[in-house]
Amino acid sequence: MKIYDNVKLIEEVEELAKKGIHKDYQGTVVKISGKDITVCFYNLYNLGEYAFATVDEKYLEFIIRADEKIILEMQEFLSNVKLEKHTTLRECDVKEYDVVELIAEKPKYTLAGVRKGDRGCVISSYAVDNYWQIIFSHPKTGKDIAQISVKREDFKIIDKF
Repeated sequence: MKIYDNVKLIEEVEELAKKGIHKDYQGTVVKISGKDITVCFYNLYNLGEYAFATVDEKYLEFIIRADEKIILEMQEFLSNVKLEKHTTLRECDVKEYDVVELIAEKPKYTLAGVRKGDRGCVISSYAVDNYWQIIFSHPKTGKDIAQISVKREDFKIIDKF
């Protein structure tokens, strides 16, 4: 294994699970110290979120070597980030097709025709920077009102799929 290789966690490791990093999560090797490998793990369910963790190499599987472009991007990224500030990933409680209710009144939602109390359906299996794609529909006609990105803190789950 080399720095900037892409790897996958092949076993559930209790210490990592407490940090929201689970079996099958992937990441990029950023440091090697003997058998201890520091990996930048990516959240499978919230694109854009990452966490750094040190793992025994026996729990990692090599996926692919990074090409030059990716290596340059990782070097630039690592020069601007503090590893100690990013040590956990959010656990994901939202699933595709969950029915949700908007609990925040914000101008960007109102402009789309959606108000606090409106209900919708999650239409994505993952978030992007903690925003979920939701289709809101009229409660009586079922006609779609809007399809918008909604921050996780701005809705509650009414019915799990």
